[in-house]
Amino acid sequence: MNKADAYEVLARYYDQLMDEVDYDYWCEYVLSLVERVEGDAGSGGRPGDESGGSLGFSSWPQGKRALDLACGTGQFSYRLQQRGMTVTAVDHSPEMLAIAEERARAKGLEVTFICQDMRQLELPYTYDLVISLCDSLNYLLAEEDVALALEGAAGALKPGGHLIFDVNTAHKLAAVYGHHTYAADLGHFAYIWENEYQPDTQLCYMDLVFFVPADQKGPAKAGEAPVLFERLYESHVERAYPPEALRELIAGAGLELVGEYADLTLAAPGPATQRITFHCRKPW
Repeated sequence: MNKADAYEVLARYYDQLMDEVDYDYWCEYVLSLVERVEGDAGSGGRPGDESGGSLGFSSWPQGKRALDLACGTGQFSYRLQQRGMTVTAVDHSPEMLAIAEERARAKGLEVTFICQDMRQLELPYTYDLVISLCDSLNYLLAEEDVALALEGAAGALKPGGHLIFDVNTAHKLAAVYGHHTYAADLGHFAYIWENEYQPDTQLCYMDLVFFVPADQKGPAKAGEAPVLFERLYESHVERAYPPEALRELIAGAGLELVGEYADLTLAAPGPATQRITFHCRKPW
């Protein structure tokens, strides 16, 4: 069994494992949070109620600059570019960036991709919007690292700019991931995903085993039925951060907290919330 770095193997199958995610809605949800503050009455892009409402395309992004931190395979990057923004996308995984760049090129989109650690940002511009979604900050396992990421994001923002990020909650890491095992056979590859949550440290350990065609580490070609599969292994760790700790880190980065929202709605987070979205702004 070959062990890989985080996302070295998963990058090739990430979008297939996330195929139920409505990225269009998620992107419009994020932009609607900005427009609620900016007060663009003509956008039609605000969530209409606590469940999220009906979202339309936003007008605020036109001509603005966006930074997608921990962009992964670029699902948000290219959507922001399609909505009229100039986008810089940063990720620490060369494998994820390669897929993101290939996707953008296939769509004829111009996105600037940079391989960097979000704790050590060196960027060419300042931005109207910085996003870091899909629980990317949970992968930073020390508060000092989260502080560095938030300070870097704040430094990349223009005065009055917006930072929107989300985190998985302790409830999700304990109850949804917890000590559960997930598995699926998707034909051209299969996986087993085992989780262990340690409440004392609030760390969730995720061990993934992939069974991929032995002659290639990507999907089988059309008409081919591979007989041999190679077993590949990689590990992920996420840490849960209490909202009060994140509020302190946000303030320490010189940002104003605009709002906290549960599970892609406008509702306040509660005990059963799985994902909290934080909306911050850099003071003028």
